[in-house]
Amino acid sequence: MMRLGWSRSARRGGGERGGCLLRLMVLLVIVGAALSLAWMALLPVAFTRGLRERTGFDAEIASLSANPFSGRVTLRGLVITNPAIFPTTDFLQLRSFEADVAMWSLFNKKVEIDTLTLDVRQLTLVKRAKDFTNFDVFRAALVAGESKRPTNTPVVIRRLRVRFDTLVLVDHTEAKPRVSTYRLGLDQQFSDISSVGQLFVPAVLRGLGERNAASGLADFLPTDLAGLLGDAAKTGSGLLKSSERKANDAFRGFLDKLEETRKP
Repeated sequence: MMRLGWSRSARRGGGERGGCLLRLMVLLVIVGAALSLAWMALLPVAFTRGLRERTGFDAEIASLSANPFSGRVTLRGLVITNPAIFPTTDFLQLRSFEADVAMWSLFNKKVEIDTLTLDVRQLTLVKRAKDFTNFDVFRAALVAGESKRPTNTPVVIRRLRVRFDTLVLVDHTEAKPRVSTYRLGLDQQFSDISSVGQLFVPAVLRGLGERNAASGLADFLPTDLAGLLGDAAKTGSGLLKSSERKANDAFRGFLDKLEETRKP
């Protein structure tokens, strides 16, 4: 009888411990879900507030998610508008930003992004009478905090895809503002990108040239980027001329052979 009572008590104690463990697991799941919901709700607010405080440019966002374990970042519906010092409010309309960051690289001297996709609906560059643009102001404010760090960590993007619909250039340096709109429709892929200059490949330059946007865009870029555009334009133009010469030479050779076959 004593053994029977002891076994029942042991089973009862084991059941109570199992019940406590189950309740603890349920509690952890609930807490984890609550923290995830809070993270998802607060992250867009924190992002737009931080961008506004750092740059002075207002921002709105449809959704933003970031997984600190997988390194996946997804942003949709980002709209950045100019501060009041600019007569035009439009600046950047971004459909989506999707990135996969190699989390292990955050502890190294170089951050690696495995894949990055940018889908730009519209970019509006505005130049004021004092000959500076909204891009100049935004860029300077954005990198101001980075320059205070002892070392800037380089970033390399292994696979980059850029979709770019519309470019608008607004020039307020004259009495009558000039507005130029270019429907670019660019869709370009890149590999191992670590600097802006690498984006000016012949295919991109050709797309800008075909839409007469290259010369106008150079007037709105900072000196360093305008220089990169100019150097790349020369290279791209050389490549295009070289390919045209090869095509013409091949066509002439074909005509010569055709002429020879016609001779008796």
